[in-house]
Amino acid sequence: MANSITGINDDIIAQGAIEAFTASVLPLTSMVTNFSADAAKRGEKVSILRTIAADAATTKVSHTAYTIQDADSDAIELTLGQPVYVSFGLDDVEIASSSVLNMDVYGKQKGFQLAKKVLQDVLSEITAANFGAAGFTGAAANFDEDDVADIASQMDQADIPEDGRVLVLKPAYFTSLLKSTGIKDASAFGGAEAIRQGNIPNLSGFAIFKSNLIPANGENLVGFASHMTSLAFAMRYLQPQEGNTYLRAEPFTDPNGSGVTLGLRDWYENSTGIRNRVFECVYAWETAQDGIQRLVSA
Repeated sequence: MANSITGINDDIIAQGAIEAFTASVLPLTSMVTNFSADAAKRGEKVSILRTIAADAATTKVSHTAYTIQDADSDAIELTLGQPVYVSFGLDDVEIASSSVLNMDVYGKQKGFQLAKKVLQDVLSEITAANFGAAGFTGAAANFDEDDVADIASQMDQADIPEDGRVLVLKPAYFTSLLKSTGIKDASAFGGAEAIRQGNIPNLSGFAIFKSNLIPANGENLVGFASHMTSLAFAMRYLQPQEGNTYLRAEPFTDPNGSGVTLGLRDWYENSTGIRNRVFECVYAWETAQDGIQRLVSA
């Protein structure tokens, strides 16, 4: 069962890791996802339901039966890949002298590094080959709320649904929005989140995320506007086979309900006095359907 980790240091490290991991992969939680603490094997397939555009409306002809249209959907099958992990070992002296704060920071560092690998793998799909010409090209200093409105308009013209849109930006582009008069002015924006909290909850129909982990992908990528159906992403816990001698091998899940799950493997080396731990996950992703507008710097 998830979240059964015991021991003060185990708890502190694990909670720090899952918090940092979840915060860093937050943009992925807005995609078509399938997260679970269920055990899975590498190579196992995970199916994610995808709806297909509905048939057009038709005119009813008098004295004729209604034509019942299809409610189309299909499933994207994702094959779970090799596990990715971070690891560390602490000896008896280090454990004895560790503080609660140190363990919390240590876990967050490890969780962040694992999230960086996962997020950049998934976002490697955001290329011109997959999603076409960029929706915005320019420097951060020239990016403002009008550009966001233009991107929204491009998505409108492509018949991309308004519900479930997200905009993910590199920090420089996010900061440029924060500096825009129409956003930092609470009376104009309709709220003081930008000036007080450095947060832009919604803009032109987009939920806004900031991430310094967006990969350039060799194409100067600095952000992307997306619909939730554009990418499919699945994550599972990799369970060790029977006969293992780990002190602990189990999943633990984000307590805030996102479903994000990591696995912990924990064992002690008697010959060295070192307690080893591994945080890992298996995951898969795939381009689902059109709906991403790329933002590039040049």
